[in-house]
Amino acid sequence: MGNGQHTCKLMDFSSLFDQRILDRAYGYRDAGMVTDIRQSTDDTDLWHAQVAGSLGFYDVDIRIHGGAVMSAACTCPYGQKHSYCKHVGAVLLTIADQQDERQTDAALPNDASEAVRWYWNDQFPGADGWKAVDVLDEQDWKAVRRVLETALGLPDSQLHLVSLIRANDSYTKRSSTSAQRSNQTNANMRLLVPLFHPTDVAQLPHGWFTFLEAAYERLGDREGLRHMYSRYILMARTPPEAVYVQRLRQVSGEHWQEDRDAIVDFASRHSLEISYGGNNPAYERLLREEHLPQAAAIYCRHNANPRVLLNLLDLVAQTDPERWKDRVCTMLLQPDSEFYRVNNDASVRYVAAWISRIETVFGEELAHELATQIVCMFPQREWLHTRLLPYCGVTESEQEPETTDEDTDDSDGGNEESNEQEQ
Repeated sequence: MGNGQHTCKLMDFSSLFDQRILDRAYGYRDAGMVTDIRQSTDDTDLWHAQVAGSLGFYDVDIRIHGGAVMSAACTCPYGQKHSYCKHVGAVLLTIADQQDERQTDAALPNDASEAVRWYWNDQFPGADGWKAVDVLDEQDWKAVRRVLETALGLPDSQLHLVSLIRANDSYTKRSSTSAQRSNQTNANMRLLVPLFHPTDVAQLPHGWFTFLEAAYERLGDREGLRHMYSRYILMARTPPEAVYVQRLRQVSGEHWQEDRDAIVDFASRHSLEISYGGNNPAYERLLREEHLPQAAAIYCRHNANPRVLLNLLDLVAQTDPERWKDRVCTMLLQPDSEFYRVNNDASVRYVAAWISRIETVFGEELAHELATQIVCMFPQREWLHTRLLPYCGVTESEQEPETTDEDTDDSDGGNEESNEQEQ
């Protein structure tokens, strides 16, 4: 992603952020929402990036000199009044990751082991319970690996993996409080280092698979982790699971292209399963970061979620521009489509994000044409007019009515959370 020119180690920047904002930045980084990050060729202190969200992409610019962050700017609503939003934080964390990835002897992850430790401590409280996981020796962990691989049908056949993907609830983290957590901030996206104490196997990130993953970690079994992370990527349904693309890249080493191609081959041959029950954020991250337009086109053809196409439009448009252009226009020019069922700020911003993305991918002329037709379709929707008139060639002074603070700006982290909950 980056061009690698910046050689000065990035200094600690955590003091620039409110802790809650920084926690959400970790979630965005882990979910692979930072795209197209690069260092300016004209000014090596300047970094540019885009951060993906459910309502489109935000542009981020950061100036780094001597390893210190000098300034930052983001086009998100919160960024209009604050320099250090979650998107800026996610970009900085990604830059730091890229520098760390240059270390050849990176240690294996221990996230599953930590999750199991929390669970074990709950089941067997007290010092002995906490230490139990640590006192297991190599032979013990080999026994755990053997038992769980047998019980879980591993190494699995492709048919077994297909059944796992369809049986969403059998591997996706579920708990009695999951509905409540879904309304909280993206800090809870950092499931791999749990911010809670699991009291049931189902509360572990991937249930019994987490125990097997912990065994692989304890045994230093890179091949086992490679197979496990590949399986997680193919089964993923939640944004936190996109972090396994980064995890797989770390443990695969020289086998990265082999593992990547195996994932893409399976996903392309089982495209309906990959899209079963919703989108797959981990696979989408793989497609974006590895720049795989043909595989992205196959995935989008079988996924009915328009937000997936919004995020991957620049990729799929490379395969058959006219076909994807027609598909996008058909979606946006249907008055009874989901884009226009409600008339509120979030819906309007979503439509504007589509027009902005179309302008980037297909050019200003098509964006102008679509925006004009949409405005004419809904002559009474003032918020929609306000957002789209700039694409119709109308200057700011000609726009009516004036936009409200609620419409244009998330003045604090709380509003940012509510308006951009899924971004």
